[in-house]
Amino acid sequence: MNEERCVLLAEKIGGILREGLKISDDMLHYIDSTFCKGEIFFGLASSRLEAIIADESDCELDSLMSLIFFPDEPLQVRLEEFLENEDFHKTDEDNVANEIVARSPETFLHFPDNRGILKIPMSESNAVQFVSRLNISKKTDKRLISAINRHAGEDCRNLLKVKLRNARFAFSENKILFLCDFFEKADSAEIGNLLDFISGFFDELSDDRDIFQALTDKKNFCFQNLQQQVRLEDQMKKNTMETLISQGLRIPYIDKADTLNKIAMIDFISFKVFGKSTVSERTMGEPDMRIYGQQDIENMIRMML
Repeated sequence: MNEERCVLLAEKIGGILREGLKISDDMLHYIDSTFCKGEIFFGLASSRLEAIIADESDCELDSLMSLIFFPDEPLQVRLEEFLENEDFHKTDEDNVANEIVARSPETFLHFPDNRGILKIPMSESNAVQFVSRLNISKKTDKRLISAINRHAGEDCRNLLKVKLRNARFAFSENKILFLCDFFEKADSAEIGNLLDFISGFFDELSDDRDIFQALTDKKNFCFQNLQQQVRLEDQMKKNTMETLISQGLRIPYIDKADTLNKIAMIDFISFKVFGKSTVSERTMGEPDMRIYGQQDIENMIRMML
């Protein structure tokens, strides 16, 4: 029975590989910056990549192949229902990889903007890495699976399960209960992005006894960074960058829009899960993650300076 499920998974993966993998713009940028030494892809990007892959002496080739054969979320979504219904163990990973390799796997790389198609083989080491990144033996708590099935839209259920399968944080009881409440109450088109934020937040969280307070602390930290950025911008209006550096001033990079988006997500999550928001002490309506714009950034930060 163990061997049968490994064969079935290998067949499913082989089918996906035969359909082909898409090369993203970000991956093209990585190839250009790492391998092309300042040159730009002209014409068919596939022919250029074929030459790069053929150069086995390049020390960066392994990392490139690892990136090409990295299972992204859309690919994992196609396998999630099968993985959820099977009981894979860590020891099954090598068996699945061996079954894939036994089929002499090849895939077609599809480049954006009609820049060509390239057929490449999957090596044994690529297959081993690919399978290990699927986290096939990870068991998501049944309460979380049930909460997703009951409350999440059918079009995003498997994606949310994939995100939990890939999550690195330890699933303590408090975090599981928090996530169950989140899936029940966070009826939002942005639920995938919200779960990404929660996963990153939980990665950093050392003490989960009071998650609401931890979210409040995270929001305060974000505001402090924004305040620091505004002060720096005010100083740069009066002094040159060279002058500020010579005075020993640190020049950090803070993405104000991204940081404010995190603040908006914290307010939204806190209101949905705990029924209260970190926005202020007074009673307020439900936070809307779309309300914040550039002027809101300036107004809210300067009010707290």
